[in-house]
Amino acid sequence: MSRKYEKINHPPVDEFCYLTDNAYTKKEVAKMEADILEHIKFQVGSPTIMTFLGKVTVVALEDYQIPNLKLEFLGYYLAELSLLENDCVILLPALVATSIVFLSRFTIQLKLHPWSSALQDFSSYKPADLKECVLIIHDLQLSKRGGSLVATRNKYNQHEFKCISTLSSPQEIPNSFFEDVKDS
Repeated sequence: MSRKYEKINHPPVDEFCYLTDNAYTKKEVAKMEADILEHIKFQVGSPTIMTFLGKVTVVALEDYQIPNLKLEFLGYYLAELSLLENDCVILLPALVATSIVFLSRFTIQLKLHPWSSALQDFSSYKPADLKECVLIIHDLQLSKRGGSLVATRNKYNQHEFKCISTLSSPQEIPNSFFEDVKDS
């Protein structure tokens, strides 16, 4: 069931029947799934970094005149890197996702403040709240951490992801970017 819940392209019920060597019919598999969901009161999981990342990215993209695939792909890339970093796993998924958006915006628009009042209102995080997490993910982006994450780096070095893993930010993020935003 977790495979079906987390996949974008849900497997057909036939596949589950096949996996059981056709010991169950489609109707029986669907009934069992409904029974399990009812038994656990439809509490199938908690939100992940990706859940929050999608929502915060929508707000972040409002500043752009055209859709920015780089921002989206960079967010996905940094999220995948963060999933294997112990210092990120212990943090709230919303904090990590929000920090990823902050760092992605900084990477793409170096001279502009990566945070906005809209993002702050939506996420309830001020730039100072994000600093520790942003710096951890920044180290991942710069390969100062997570040296063994070669597969993720290679995946996002493909044209379908706009070779986003080759995009990097400066070694330092200005401290002024972690101060409160003034725009409204």
